[in-house]
Amino acid sequence: MANPAPSVHSQLPRLDRHKPKCGPVRPSRSGRWRAVVLVAVHVAIALHVWHFHVRGTTISPLEPSESMQTLEQGLVNAGFLLFAGSILATLLLGRWFCGWACHVVALQDACAWLLARLGLKPKPVRSRLLVGIPFGVAFYMFLWPTLKRWWEGVPAPDLQWELHTNDFWRTFPGPWMAVATFVVVGFLVVWWLGAKGFCTYGCPYGGVFAVADRFAPGRIRVTDACDSCGHCTQACTSNVRVHEEVAIHRMVVDPACMKCLDCVSTCPKEALYFGFGAVKPAAISQQRITARADFSWGEEAALALLFLSGLFAWRGTWLTEPVPLLMAVGLGAISAVMGLMAFRLLRQPTFTFQHAHLRVAGRVTRTGWFAIALAACWFALTGWVGLGNLASARAGEAGALVMLEQRTRMQERREPLPRAQLVEAADAVARALQRNLAADPALLQLEGLLQQAVDGVRHPGDLPRALVALAIY
Repeated sequence: MANPAPSVHSQLPRLDRHKPKCGPVRPSRSGRWRAVVLVAVHVAIALHVWHFHVRGTTISPLEPSESMQTLEQGLVNAGFLLFAGSILATLLLGRWFCGWACHVVALQDACAWLLARLGLKPKPVRSRLLVGIPFGVAFYMFLWPTLKRWWEGVPAPDLQWELHTNDFWRTFPGPWMAVATFVVVGFLVVWWLGAKGFCTYGCPYGGVFAVADRFAPGRIRVTDACDSCGHCTQACTSNVRVHEEVAIHRMVVDPACMKCLDCVSTCPKEALYFGFGAVKPAAISQQRITARADFSWGEEAALALLFLSGLFAWRGTWLTEPVPLLMAVGLGAISAVMGLMAFRLLRQPTFTFQHAHLRVAGRVTRTGWFAIALAACWFALTGWVGLGNLASARAGEAGALVMLEQRTRMQERREPLPRAQLVEAADAVARALQRNLAADPALLQLEGLLQQAVDGVRHPGDLPRALVALAIY
C-alpha cells in the first residue's frame, strides 16, 4: 500500500513541487553585475560618511526614513528627494531601486548566500495577513503624522530646504543597535522567513514601492519562445513564480519582482525580457494564491496577534538605547512564525520546518526539542520585556505627573504632596526598573528626582527635568 501524502500542515513552508526542466539552471550574469552595483552603492555610502567626518558637514542622509522629517517638520532633505524620485521611477520602471540600490536587500542577499554556503537554503514562508505589515508600518511612518495633525487642527509646517547637515547621525541608531538591527532584518529574518523575508514582511519603503510597481508599464515580459521550463522561477531570489505568471499574464505581475534580471539571464530560450506595455494592476500574483498559502485563516489570525504582541513588546525597549521600529518589526515577524512553528510541532505527528525535521512519526527529534526550548525561552523573554515596558510606561507617567505636581506646589509655596504619595510613586518606578533588561536612563533620572522629593531635597532646577520626564512618559 502506498504511503499517504503528508499533511499540508506537516511542513512549514509547504513543499514546493516546482522543479526546473531541461537540465541545470545556468548561473546568472545579471547577478554578478548587480553585486558590483550594490558594492558600489556601499562604497558611495562609505564616502558619504567619510566626507562628514572630514568636513563636519555633508549632504543630509540619503535614507527614505528621512522623509518623516519632511512630513512632520517641513524639512525638505536629500532623503525625501531620493524617496520621492524612487517612487516616481517605480511608477514607470518598476522596483529597480529595491533590487539594484537598497543596502538592506544587499544585506539579505549576502545572508542568503552565506546560509547557502553553510548548506541552509530557507524557503519563503507565505502568509496572507503578514504581507500587510509593510503597508501598516508605512502608514504609521508617513501618513499617520499628517492625519493626526489634520485631526488636531494643527497647520502644516512651512517647507524649508535642509539638504546639508552638521549632525549626520542624529536620526540613526548607535553602532551596537545598528549591528543588532542588521542581524535581525538580515540574517535572522532570512533564516526564518526565506530570501527577501524583510522585504516581504517588514520593509515600509517596499510597501510603498509595491503599490507603485502595480501601475508600472516597465515589466519582465515573455515571447512565444517560452516553454515553461521554470529556470526563471528557480533563479528568482524574490520568490516570484515567474514561469507561471508569464504563462498566465504574458508578464510578471507580482509587485515583489525587483527587476534583478536573474530570470532574463538564466532563461535557456532567451524568451524573457524587460519591456513596456499594458499593465494589470489588480492581478493576483501566483505567489499569493490561496492554494499556495502556508497557513489557515485561523492560523493567520494567530500570526497577526503574535506579531503585534512581539512588536509592542520590543518597540522602544532600552538596550543601551531604544530598540528601533524596524528591528521591532523584524522581531515581531520572527515571533509570529516561531509561535506557529511551535504550535504545529506539538500537534502534528510529523513536522518539518525549513528542511529541519523536528518531529518524525510522533517522536520529537533532538532538533525539535531544541526548537521547543528556543520558543519557550523566546516567548518568556518577550513576555518579560513586554510586561516590563508596560510597567515602566505606567510608573514613568504616574511618577512624572507626581513630580511635576510636587515641584509646582513648591514654586507656588503651597502645601507639598503627602510623603506617602511620593514614596508610592518612587517605589513604583524602582519596581519598574527591576523588570527592565537594562536600566532606562530617563527612568533612573525620574527615580532620583522622586527620591529627592521624598528626602525633602529642594533643587530649583528639578522642575525642568520633571517636565522632560513627563514628556518622555
